[in-house]
Amino acid sequence: MSYLNQSAIKIDFLRFFGWRIVLSLALMRLVGGGVGLYGRGVFLLPMEEDLGLGRDSISLVFAITGLQVGLLAPIAGILAQRYGGRKLLLTGSISAGLGYIFLFWANSLFSLYMVFAIFISLGFNWSIFQAPTAITNAWFSKRKALALAILSAGVGLGGLIIVPTLEALVRASGWRATSVVAGVVIIITGVITSAIVRNNPEEKGLSPDGDSKEFKEKSKVADSKIELTGLTAKEAIRTPLFWLLLLGVVMWLSAYGSLGLHFIPILVSKGESTRNAALFAGMYAISTFPMVLIIGWLSDRFNGNLVLSVFAIFMALSVLVLKSADSALGFIFTVLLISPVESVWPVFWAILGRSYGRKYFDTIRGWIYGMVLLGSSGWSYIPGLLFERTGDYQLWLTILVYLMLITSGVFFVASRYPVRNTNQIN
Repeated sequence: MSYLNQSAIKIDFLRFFGWRIVLSLALMRLVGGGVGLYGRGVFLLPMEEDLGLGRDSISLVFAITGLQVGLLAPIAGILAQRYGGRKLLLTGSISAGLGYIFLFWANSLFSLYMVFAIFISLGFNWSIFQAPTAITNAWFSKRKALALAILSAGVGLGGLIIVPTLEALVRASGWRATSVVAGVVIIITGVITSAIVRNNPEEKGLSPDGDSKEFKEKSKVADSKIELTGLTAKEAIRTPLFWLLLLGVVMWLSAYGSLGLHFIPILVSKGESTRNAALFAGMYAISTFPMVLIIGWLSDRFNGNLVLSVFAIFMALSVLVLKSADSALGFIFTVLLISPVESVWPVFWAILGRSYGRKYFDTIRGWIYGMVLLGSSGWSYIPGLLFERTGDYQLWLTILVYLMLITSGVFFVASRYPVRNTNQIN
């Protein structure tokens, strides 16, 4: 192939509309992830003080709403399959944004739970997790892990930008006014993003990865509609790989979710100020940005399960360092080692998409995501409960070390099972 032809292919690749889709969705995750994931710890302590609640009580709110989202996740998958991720994204962002606005009037544990249960948790599930992943999976095949990694990198970047901003706003105006500002920003971002994205490349006359000419020649469909392939949810559930992936990601998310919620309180319990803890949380978030891209790139070239197995060990080491750390240097080492934390999602969804195909991906994803949340939701409550009983997080951190080592073993076993690429066109 000549140099000119290679250059033309490279330019065509860079112009592929799918990358604009990914960047738009990454912006949505930057805002939503910064507020709804890494930013939760900023709200946790002032809520606790203002409402006169124990840390275990507020942690229980997150645990119960996580359980609720898990039960309803299969419905979200079916809705995405039927109506498209674009509508799900718009509806979810409006719901989550309204929820943060309504937090302004929350004055009890019950009202806090109602706002999170009805508006915020479901809204974030649809707009930050379900819709962006479903849309990105439809737009990419060969570069699926990299595209999903870029999507997840937006969450880490959001932690760097949003968390310190939220902390400064809380100090200046209080957590209630800050929640209103956050809600408005979420709604605006959701409306703009949904106006840009399309559910799949076929809506633009394209195909996954932009290989439209080759794709259409292979499909040989007279009416130019592209026939997708893939296993149904029932067929996927019958495979051992499905259950190994489920177990591995449940344990990873149990550690990741609880650590993200309690990271700022953990540092405060070790003597750091809230402001410094928020800065470390921002560093923690941004450290995931380059790592998620690296791991996504590696997973497009090597066995994704094996990659996750290796980096789960890094996670265990990071928690071990955090457990013994009592200075800024120790917290910095923790941040560096914990950087793979966000990487599980893009690699996991890429493995799932490659193994079970595009046709029923949204439905399969809804079911497995629901199972993941049901299996991991209670872990957000346990660290708060142990803190109330023991006065620190040391026992919880010890549990996390063993949990991530077991997770590494599960993904290693999963790597022994071949990933069947059902994204090929018949």
